[in-house]
This record gives sequence, C-alpha cells and structure tokens, in this order.
Amino acid sequence: MTLLPVFAALVVGWVALRGFLAYPLLPGWAKTVALCSTPVAALAWLAVVTADDAFLFPETAPCPAEPLRKGIIGDGAVRGVSTAFPPRAFCVWEDGTTYDLATGAETVFWGCLSVIAVSLALGLRYALRHPQALLGPSGRGAVAVTRT
Repeated sequence: MTLLPVFAALVVGWVALRGFLAYPLLPGWAKTVALCSTPVAALAWLAVVTADDAFLFPETAPCPAEPLRKGIIGDGAVRGVSTAFPPRAFCVWEDGTTYDLATGAETVFWGCLSVIAVSLALGLRYALRHPQALLGPSGRGAVAVTRT
C-alpha cells in the first residue's frame, strides 16, 4: 500500500519538473540555478549526516572520546548524533551539553531545498494552468502529425 503514494509523488514531481522547464517567462539562468541546486543539496545533506562519523579519521574526530580540557565544552563521555531528516549533526556529552556540527552545510541544504520546492511549485502551477504546453510545440504530443 505504500507503493501508491510513492508512485503518485513521482508522477506529480515529473509533471512539476516538465511544467517548470516549459515555463516560458523564466530566463535560462533561473532554470539552471534551480536544476543545479539539486546535486548541491544532496552533497550538503551528505556532509551533514556524515559530520559526526569518526570512522575514517579517528584522531581528528569532531566528537572526541575525551574532551581536550575538562569543562571547556562538556564533561564526561561524548557521542556523535546525526539525523537523516531534518539533517542535523551534533555531539552530546554526558552532562547534556550539545555542540552543533556542519551548521554551514545545514544552511546550504535548506537554501537549496527551498529553491527546489519553489521551482517545483511554480512548475506544477504552470502545468495545471496550461496542460497543452507540456505536450510539445504543436500541442498534439511529442511528435507533430501533419497531413499532406
């Protein structure tokens, strides 16, 4: 039963993307910025969710097992926490002190996600108001039919 909402979301997303690309009043640079924000958002999300990972470089871990100086940030043992959505990474000490990681990447992610959401909403609005624009230049589909 979960396949139907996923398929519906994909269809709505596809129609919104087609409507956004067919929107005649948008300049090319606006479409380029909107389309390039998707991989940038994906990279920013990846940077956030892996910010607390100490597996690759344990000596330079962002959440050290022992604080450098007692009482500077937090006391006791520390662990890294990251959430997939909303993307957030932080260190938590035993005393409850938290330290945010990758705040710049979070800002980039939310900025790109807002650009993507506005672009798709604009495209869906255009697709619903002008459905014939999605069919192609002739209005009859992707292939123009001419009678001779």
